[in-house]
Amino acid sequence: MLETSEERSQVTVEELQALTEAFEHFTRQTDQLREAYGQLKDEAERVDLELEKANLALQQKVRELDEANNFQRSILESIPIAVVVTDLDGAILTFNPAAEKMWGCSRQQAIGRDFRDVMKPHDALLAGVIERRYRQETLRREVGEGETRIISSTACLVEDSSSRPIGATQLDRDITRECELESQLRQQEKLADLGRMAAGLAHEIRKPLNGIKGFASILERRFEADGRQHRYIENIIGAADRLNGMLSRLLDFARPDTLQAGPCDLRSEAEQICEFVRAEHSFERGEIVVDIPDEACWVVADRSKIKQVILNLVTNGVEALEGPGEVRVTACLEADNERLVRMMVSDTGRGIAKDKVGKILEPFYTEKKGGTGLGLAIVSRILQLHGSELLIDSEPGRGTTMQFRLAAYVKTEER
Repeated sequence: MLETSEERSQVTVEELQALTEAFEHFTRQTDQLREAYGQLKDEAERVDLELEKANLALQQKVRELDEANNFQRSILESIPIAVVVTDLDGAILTFNPAAEKMWGCSRQQAIGRDFRDVMKPHDALLAGVIERRYRQETLRREVGEGETRIISSTACLVEDSSSRPIGATQLDRDITRECELESQLRQQEKLADLGRMAAGLAHEIRKPLNGIKGFASILERRFEADGRQHRYIENIIGAADRLNGMLSRLLDFARPDTLQAGPCDLRSEAEQICEFVRAEHSFERGEIVVDIPDEACWVVADRSKIKQVILNLVTNGVEALEGPGEVRVTACLEADNERLVRMMVSDTGRGIAKDKVGKILEPFYTEKKGGTGLGLAIVSRILQLHGSELLIDSEPGRGTTMQFRLAAYVKTEER
């Protein structure tokens, strides 16, 4: 059956209407999609911005952590304290340059090894902290490696944020120089006290002492020179002279600490002193040798006080000889500092026991018959005034070397 023109027209209108609705729906969907895309784009831009900010913040944190790590590493590298950090099993995690020097082991060799293998025989402190979980323990000990060093050590646990142990660390500090300075300070305090005492003591004793010597001299003139009474009086006068000499040495501590420093020729002074010692001791037990080169002759010092130092050291060297031997006076420029001259007085005598080396600078300590124990104490005091110190190297049966340093005197054309 054939469609009429009216029916075809009606179909076309319906199709157009449906098509129009479809286009309108498509348009609405497109607008929604466009709106959703815009929102998604805005959200993506916002997320990108937040990610960029987070990334910048993260980069800043990384830089701060790197700076903190570099700062901590720099501290560990530069501090003069040996730092060893281990885990709870004892494996070494951190080993700074000071630890390398302290324990004689490189970082590459130490990292990962058990601390007991590296720090023997001084591993007991850290072992005690790890094994018994002590929070902290401190120890002062002496380490002998050619020369004795005094080490102050502290070991403690390393804990996390919850206070649970995760490792341990030991800090070792060489306090040898500090102990030496403390000893020097105590010595200076002793000398100061002795000086104050000497000033009053000498004043009180010298008056009756001079009276004793005076009356003894009167009696001496009244008795025959070969009589027994005359010998007794000579003993009295000799004892008074010895006591007067001791008082004079005591007064050296009471005098003001002043120097009259100037150019001083060590070789000339040493030769005069040695000639005097040879004559006084009728020296037959060996030789006294002065060997000071031209470049080490001149120093800046108080001439009279340095003569006293040389006299005491040379006399001690001569008295230490028990048979044929030698006392040698030498000097040289310091190898690492030509502005300093090192002077040495060595003997081939009986030497000094190690436990007595630290005592011989103390006032009144002596093992010599008839000695006062003030000679080396005065030497030490004089050298301290010059900013120096007396170093003693001795071993029983192998002699003794006593040395000190003074500022070199440099001659110029103006002088």
